[in-house]
Amino acid sequence: MKKRFPLLLGLSLVTGGIGSFVVKRRQPVAKDYYKDYIGQWAYQKSSQHRPVTITVTPEYKLLFQDQVEPVSIVELSPQRLVFLDRLGYSIIFERKGGQLSFFDETEGHSYPLSRIEE
Repeated sequence: MKKRFPLLLGLSLVTGGIGSFVVKRRQPVAKDYYKDYIGQWAYQKSSQHRPVTITVTPEYKLLFQDQVEPVSIVELSPQRLVFLDRLGYSIIFERKGGQLSFFDETEGHSYPLSRIEE
């Protein structure tokens, strides 16, 4: 038994190393989903109103009509980006299918967003 112990220990280490290598190779590469929210966006409240522009910077600062809105990030996932404004209301960017929408808790309404190409 004492003579076989180093052999078993060596085999278990090799098996563990090969197994972890195979598992790492099978894991899908993580997509930088958080970059999907960064950019300049527009939505329109109604046909009588002018479009409202929203900008999300790479530092996750939020700008409405080029005015900085003091916010903090509450959630960042592939489906949702949620900010909390200074009054405690949620500002939610939500991805459903291929469409990104904007929900402002103060207005209680959701608007589809369209990207503004720079």
